[in-house]
Amino acid sequence: MRIKNVLILFFLGCLNCFASPYPSLDKGMQSKIAPYLLPANHPMKEKLDMLFSRSRALENEKAFIDAGFEVISGPRVYSFVIVARHPEVPGYVFKLYLDSETRMRNGIPHWEWLVQRCAGAESIRKLIKRKNIRHFSVPDKWLYVLPAYPFSSAVHPELIVLMETDMELESKEVSRQMWKTGITRKHLDELYAIFKHGYGGPGVVKLPANVPYTKNGKFAFTDTEDPPADLKLKYIKKYLSKEMQRYWERLIGE
Repeated sequence: MRIKNVLILFFLGCLNCFASPYPSLDKGMQSKIAPYLLPANHPMKEKLDMLFSRSRALENEKAFIDAGFEVISGPRVYSFVIVARHPEVPGYVFKLYLDSETRMRNGIPHWEWLVQRCAGAESIRKLIKRKNIRHFSVPDKWLYVLPAYPFSSAVHPELIVLMETDMELESKEVSRQMWKTGITRKHLDELYAIFKHGYGGPGVVKLPANVPYTKNGKFAFTDTEDPPADLKLKYIKKYLSKEMQRYWERLIGE
């Protein structure tokens, strides 16, 4: 009787796996991730399937490097996220957490922060389109669900990674210079149209780091992790020229 029960439970488990394309995610996770899933017909989907099926690339730092990833930055001080590229996925960058990363910002699971990055970018993208904003951009962002195999030895292995278009950012020095010398009133009108909604979260006011200049001549909102907040708009004045500082003061009513 015991053997029969075990077989029944095994059979039911198999049915559940086939019923859901992502058996590692519960229904709540699937609901939150679904709007931002990488489409099955995306040109990079097959490459990602091959890349993450060869080895458990997120197991730890060594496994990550051995899998061919190049770390651009991270783990970041507050978010603990890693930004990386892979030569087999040109034109895109990844934001992710390693299985070995046990720190969590505000006790919120890593996957939820990746979802929020996608949600934040989507809000900015819609506003840019609605307002016909020309001087600012935001990367397209998708979530990729990692395959169940190869297995990870971590107690709580990561479930997803985020892939986004590579905005080809200039250095912080170039970005700082462009904020100081390349800004017009039209730039600030558009920036205010975005900032007055609180998009980007509190840290977005650090312009050279979080709204850097790109090689295509626009400024990009690259850090979209935080939900909308009451931004301290006066703090961006230090990045602007004296003339643009005065115009910004008029815009924000100071």
